[in-house]
Amino acid sequence: MACLKDYGEVYTSDILVVGGGMAGLVTAIRAKENNPELDILVIDKGIIGWNGQSTKAGNGIRATSKDPNGVMNALEYLVHAHTPFLNDQEFLKRYLEVHRDNIDYMKHCGVITSCDEEGNATPLEFIPGALDIGGVSIMVAKQLREFALKLNIRLLSRVNVFELLTSESGKVIGAIGFDMDHGECKIFHSKATVLATQGCHFKKIGLEFMGYGTGVGAAYRVGAVMANVEFSTQVDVVFKKTNTPIYGGFNMIQNKNGRNLTEHYIGHKEWEVTPALVEAMVKEVSDGNGPLWVNLEEPDEVRLMIGGTDMDESTQRMFRDKLAWEEHVFMKTARTSGDVGKQPETTIKTVIQVEPVKVDTDMKTNVEGLWVTGKMTTQGCAYFGWTRGDGLGNAATTGMMAGDSVAPYAADAEFDEINLDQVAALKEKIYAPLHRNTNRKPKEIFDQIERYIFDVRYAVTKDNDSIQKVLDDIQEMRKIVPELTADDPHTLAKCLEAADTILALEMIFRASAMREETRGIMYPHYRKEFPETDNKN
Repeated sequence: MACLKDYGEVYTSDILVVGGGMAGLVTAIRAKENNPELDILVIDKGIIGWNGQSTKAGNGIRATSKDPNGVMNALEYLVHAHTPFLNDQEFLKRYLEVHRDNIDYMKHCGVITSCDEEGNATPLEFIPGALDIGGVSIMVAKQLREFALKLNIRLLSRVNVFELLTSESGKVIGAIGFDMDHGECKIFHSKATVLATQGCHFKKIGLEFMGYGTGVGAAYRVGAVMANVEFSTQVDVVFKKTNTPIYGGFNMIQNKNGRNLTEHYIGHKEWEVTPALVEAMVKEVSDGNGPLWVNLEEPDEVRLMIGGTDMDESTQRMFRDKLAWEEHVFMKTARTSGDVGKQPETTIKTVIQVEPVKVDTDMKTNVEGLWVTGKMTTQGCAYFGWTRGDGLGNAATTGMMAGDSVAPYAADAEFDEINLDQVAALKEKIYAPLHRNTNRKPKEIFDQIERYIFDVRYAVTKDNDSIQKVLDDIQEMRKIVPELTADDPHTLAKCLEAADTILALEMIFRASAMREETRGIMYPHYRKEFPETDNKN
C-alpha cells in the first residue's frame, strides 16, 4: 500500500510560507516573533534573500503618517484620489493602522532605512498629515533573510509550488511542487499556509518584475475569491533607451515643439501617471509631434520628491545602492545605444499585473487555512494594491498583518490527514508535460501574451472589439496547453506558468467586459465606449 513518501520528499511545518521575498519573509518573522515555538518553513523557487520584487524595487517605502489623524487622513485620500470608491474600507483602515509602523518594523528586523543620527526613522511627508515616504536598502531581502535565520526560521530555496493540498472539508493543509534543479517532487504538510508568490505580470522578458500567476492559480483552484481584476494595468513613463522609470518625471513631458503635455491637456500637476496623460502622449505621437522628451536639468517639485538624488541619504527616498544599480543600467545602455543624456526621449510603459486575491483584515482568504500576502492581494480587497512608493510598504504591511493572525491560528490547529489520491492526481498533472509526445513549447503562449503589454488598445484604452479579440485568443491558447512539452525542470515550470498566465489574463478581460464604465488612477480601467465613471450603476 502506497504512503505519502512514495510520491516525493515530505516536509512538515506549523506554518508554510510559499514565497521568500519581502512579504513572505516579513510574514514568517512576524509570526515567529508572535510565537517563538512555531516551526515555520519558507520556500521559494529562487534563492531566498536575492529573489523577489523588493530586490529590484524603487527603493522607497511608504508609511501612514504618525499624525493623530494620520490613518483617517490617509483613508480619505486613498478612497477619493487613488481608489475611487472600490474599497473594502474596513480592510483599508486596518491596513493603514499597521502601515503606520512598517518603517520602524523594518529597522527592527535589521533592514537599513533612512534614519537620523539618533537612529530614528526619518521619512519625508508624501501627503501631509496622511502618508510619509522613506528610503530602504535595495538589499532588504538579504537583510530580512539574515534576521529570519537568527530566529530559527527554516528556509528552502529552489523549490517551485504549483498546487495546494486540501482536506476533505476543503481546508488548505499544504502544497506540492518540485525542486528547480533536479525536478524531484516536494510535498509540504502544514497547519496553515501563506502564499506570497507575487501576482501575474504577463511577460517573458526580465524587466523589473516577474510573476506568472502560479500562486493566483493555485488559490483560485481551491476556491479563493478574486476581485477587482479589471484594474490590472499599471502605466509608467520611462526612458526610451533603458525602459526604466523616470521617477517623478511624468509632469515634465514635452513634445518636439516644447509643449508641456500636463499643462496643455490636464492643467494641474499629477502625482501619478493617469489615463489622461497616456492618451495625450498617444495623441501627440499620432499627430506627428514626437518624439516626446523630458528636461532633467529643470526638475519640478514632483520629480525632486520622487526621484531626487541630491538630498542627504538620511532622508532621501533612493539610496546609493539603488542609484548605483540605475547607473549600471545606464552605462550598459550607453555602450550599445548611446548616452541617455539630460534631455532623454521618453515613452509609455504599460505593465499588466494581477493582484486579485480577496482577503479579510487578517490577510486570510475565504478558504480555511490559507493566507495571502504581498502582491497577490490588496487589489482584490481594497482596489489599492501597489500605489506609487508603496510596493515595499505593501509587502511589509501585509506581512505584518498576516504574521499577527496566522501565528495564533497555527498554534491552536492540528495536522489534517493528507489525501493520497489527491497527491497522486496533482503530481500527475504537474509532471504531465514531461510525458507528452509533441513539440509545443510555452514560448508560443508567452510570445502571444507579451504583445498585449506593448499595445495601449489592449492594455489601457480597451473597447469591446479589443476585449473580444483577447478572449478569442485565450480560447486558442487554451488548446495549446494540453500539448505543451518539457524535458527539464525549468521548461516544466514554464509549461505550468503558461497555463496560469492564461487563467489570469482571462480573469482580466472577462471582468473588463463586464465593467461598462471608466474608473481608476494608478491602475485605470478605461473603456472607450464608456468614458465616464458610472457611480449610479
